[in-house]
Amino acid sequence: MYDFEFVALQKSSLVDSIEKEFNKRFTILSALSFADSEIYIKYNDLRFLNNKHIVILHQFSFEKKTISEQILELLFLADLVRKAGASKVDVVLPYYPYARQDKLFGGNSKGFVFLIDRLFKAALIDEIFSFEFHDSKVVKDFVTKTCEVSLIDFGIEFFAQNKNVLFDSENVCFLSPDKGRAESIATIAKFAGVPYAHVEKVRVAADMAKAKKLVGDVKDKNVIIIDDIIDTANTAIGACNIVLENGAKKVVGFFGHAVLSKDAVEKIEKSAFEHIFITDTVLVGDKLSNTKKITQTSLAHILVNFLKRKYSK
Repeated sequence: MYDFEFVALQKSSLVDSIEKEFNKRFTILSALSFADSEIYIKYNDLRFLNNKHIVILHQFSFEKKTISEQILELLFLADLVRKAGASKVDVVLPYYPYARQDKLFGGNSKGFVFLIDRLFKAALIDEIFSFEFHDSKVVKDFVTKTCEVSLIDFGIEFFAQNKNVLFDSENVCFLSPDKGRAESIATIAKFAGVPYAHVEKVRVAADMAKAKKLVGDVKDKNVIIIDDIIDTANTAIGACNIVLENGAKKVVGFFGHAVLSKDAVEKIEKSAFEHIFITDTVLVGDKLSNTKKITQTSLAHILVNFLKRKYSK
């Protein structure tokens, strides 16, 4: 029914779920380095890839390798399977690298994410599927055919199922930690039947943004902060603090891409957040082993359903 083969560079819970749902095994290759740090892909007999449609699943991690190293690994993998005779190469990127760098010079020039896109095109990747871009509008200017899988529907489903578990559902308010995500959060809030608000922030350094102003009423509300990504956690914690200062009762967070760089987990553990939910678009390794404040929820069923709709015949 599904005439393609799966390839990845490592096993993960997403790989396991996809294998089970499609009744197909992934071919797992290895990305290694020579003594001089040059990257290579270890392989044996790849003749089975000849004239096959290949779907690569590539999840990024922010623990042992840099994001740039992992991009090169993906490029080399795509190039390798194409040279092995693959007739088509699609890539599932749960997290799209450099997506936040979409603008330069105050918005007058396109950012470095468009260079990443051109590199994917140069590797002869036919199509890319990725969850929740920082700005969905960038996709229309990519040279590589790219499809964004929105997490809005997942957010609607998640909060509809868990609203009473999170806390008192009659006093919930959704909040965007910056103005840029307010429209998406408003959509989720509308379907969930709750009010929403947003925080205006000012960036004071490359990895530091400060909450400046709250727009909306959170007094006596249980606030759920929603964003596409949590990296250093500075923006999230700043938003948490400002809503509590404005009379919120409790604060929970829900974030799509859990980059959680540097000491983000430790900062969250010490923060005023009641709890934080993240997805599994990014591999977090053992980062969550020493925290009880963060729960990971899987997007496997979203991805499986998307791929089934995309490739069913």
